[in-house]
Amino acid sequence: MTMQQRDPCTAPLTTRTPPAIGHNSQHTGEPSEPFGLRAAWLHFANMRELRRLAQLHGRINRRKQSLDELVTECQRIMNRCIRRMRRQQGKN
Repeated sequence: MTMQQRDPCTAPLTTRTPPAIGHNSQHTGEPSEPFGLRAAWLHFANMRELRRLAQLHGRINRRKQSLDELVTECQRIMNRCIRRMRRQQGKN
């Protein structure tokens, strides 16, 4: 048997894929309108500025998504604690 016929790795294919970080990540959010598409000032930006704006726009959107996830987690914890408190007080 040659190396080409047999795969030496026994892990399932799903565990061999690289993590979705950096440029490898797939955009899972809703497609958003490009930054400042309707802004009058955008017509005066040069190519270098447009590239930088696009980069910043991506960063801002990712940070907003991260913040939303953190807020959601805080709300889940708060709701669990409220349920425990109500159970203890007999208000279930």
